[in-house]
Amino acid sequence: MSEDWEIRASQLLEVARSLKGELREAFIYLVDNVSVGDLRAAIDLRRRGIRDPAAVLEELVNMGLAERGDECYNLPAPLRKLIAERGIGAIERVLGSGPG
Repeated sequence: MSEDWEIRASQLLEVARSLKGELREAFIYLVDNVSVGDLRAAIDLRRRGIRDPAAVLEELVNMGLAERGDECYNLPAPLRKLIAERGIGAIERVLGSGPG
């Protein structure tokens, strides 16, 4: 029987699967950087070509695909647990990103 976090992780990945463009790029960035300061994220995402990183990250927060902490953004807890339990490849396979 699945635990609650597994169900929630699956639901979040289903939402993430439909991401396109800047939202997808920012989400993949969060997968790679599970918790990142907001200034660091803004710099890194601008380097990746995202014009308004704060707006894109806030949209991910509104979609439930990111959490806003104190001056930082985090991957949601169920996805962090998924990475801890099964590795980052579990997310990369769903998104069609990464080496595998």
